[in-house]
Amino acid sequence: MKTLKRTVKLESDFLNEWKYRVLREVEEHQRKFVNEMIEVILSEGSPTTRKKLHERFYSDYKEKYPFLPSSVIEGAYVVAGRIVKSFRERRKRGLTRKDKPEYKRVVITIPNMVNWRFNKVSVSVLTHKGWVEIPLKFTKQFTRYVHESWRVSQELKLRLVGRKVLVWLTFEKEVEVESKEGNHISIDVNENNVTVAVFEGFKLKELRRYETGLGRVVMNYSLRREEITKGHSTKDELVKKKLRKLREKERKLDILRKTVKRITELARSLSAKVVVGEFSSRSKEKMEGNKTAKLRHRIHQWSVVKFLEMLKTQPIDVAEVSESYTSSINPFNGEKLKRGKQVVERVISFNPYLMTGSAHEGGGVKVLKVNARYLEGGEVLLERDSIAPLNLVRKVDGRVVVFPSTSPN
Repeated sequence: MKTLKRTVKLESDFLNEWKYRVLREVEEHQRKFVNEMIEVILSEGSPTTRKKLHERFYSDYKEKYPFLPSSVIEGAYVVAGRIVKSFRERRKRGLTRKDKPEYKRVVITIPNMVNWRFNKVSVSVLTHKGWVEIPLKFTKQFTRYVHESWRVSQELKLRLVGRKVLVWLTFEKEVEVESKEGNHISIDVNENNVTVAVFEGFKLKELRRYETGLGRVVMNYSLRREEITKGHSTKDELVKKKLRKLREKERKLDILRKTVKRITELARSLSAKVVVGEFSSRSKEKMEGNKTAKLRHRIHQWSVVKFLEMLKTQPIDVAEVSESYTSSINPFNGEKLKRGKQVVERVISFNPYLMTGSAHEGGGVKVLKVNARYLEGGEVLLERDSIAPLNLVRKVDGRVVVFPSTSPN
């Protein structure tokens, strides 16, 4: 069984004066508490586990502010713990020069359902002035989760924006995940494509490549941003409006969703385990070191971390393994391919094992001409982006057979 989580962002109707004033007071209390707790945790070197934070802060604050519901105090130490944990990690890596973080953009956090209610059309929150009901505006996504046996999780987040409230609701659902022994789908994520190796019964069935074009999207938007901001400040309202219209983030997310959807459908149809290389924000930071400004920008905007996050939220079995040297090892004998024998690029019109298509296509995957990076190992010519998923799956299960129906030649 696997627990799937989906967070929905909703907007409320306009609040009346009383509701707005009460929520504003809660917001100010939580801002004050979080900043105080951050200072105490850092000065005392306290752990950031929820149990330890409860022991340290709850009784003291409940005694000082007996009129406040427990949710305000609990939400404050939960947020403070998360901020301090993130700050400590960033400070270790030398990514911050501040002595302590500051909590400015307040999100009212209510960590359990004792102090809030959900009745499918509105959210009610317990405050120091009683229950405040917040009517919600419906979206198609929200309606689907409400009526498809998803349950609401414990934590609720609210943010005041003018006289409206932004509400974050998280839905959960238990699903059964099946994976047949010997069925694997291994994935190598690159800047402009995702290469997928499909194994059935321990044997390679096919290689697929989904052309995402994300690298080209990043470069094109970078050039357009330069043109828009040339000779102008980014604080200029007209420049801000033009930059918002670019919608780079939405377009990239759309491509990622479609790619993840196709891989998920393939994995579920074969009851296969999905194998993917481990990749994190820290990995990207290491890659960015000692690079030119343009290359750093491309690496920073590379959506591989987001792709992995989206893949892990799907109803499939996902295993992460180290992808060190997977693009430069011969999958037939496990030997390292020498740099002197690496061929940078060759244009190929057909590869009997590799099928290429766009992530946007609704139909099947078709064969296209592609520019490919090849490695030469003895009598074998190996395409780098294709051998990476083959080596990844061998790390998980050494019984798989690469190219079983023909000789390596």
